[in-house]
Amino acid sequence: MILSTALSLVHPWGNLRAYARADRPKLTGAVVPPEVRQVLETKCVDCHSESTHWPVYSNFAPASWFMEHDVSEAREHFNMSRWEEYSRESQVDLLTRIGAEARSGEMPLKHYLLLHPGAKLTSEDQQMIYEWTRAERKRVKSQVSEQK
Repeated sequence: MILSTALSLVHPWGNLRAYARADRPKLTGAVVPPEVRQVLETKCVDCHSESTHWPVYSNFAPASWFMEHDVSEAREHFNMSRWEEYSRESQVDLLTRIGAEARSGEMPLKHYLLLHPGAKLTSEDQQMIYEWTRAERKRVKSQVSEQK
């Protein structure tokens, strides 16, 4: 137990908790219907934002390392807390990937669902996210066209 606690002070992917801002708004600038925002907030935000809820087991190595790695990777791919920092072209690409991965069931990751079964997207959630990403992608693309 002492070794696990000591090793928990090691953060191979950086100390994600140190600079996170849980109060930071998510998807700033995006048009997100309330029902879609609710799904994203309850099922995606833990990994894809700076509002990660760190369960007790995440304080002890090696579980802390696995969780920090997964959250680091997820934020690298898509961070809802930094949406406004992505270029419009990047937002279009991200929306394409989000819709495809949600619809195909690639997200959330299977190993995440083992400990968080409530994060599983229902077929309704998948369809709702897919339809939102299509509409939002179209909206963002029109803004890109207007800028040219």
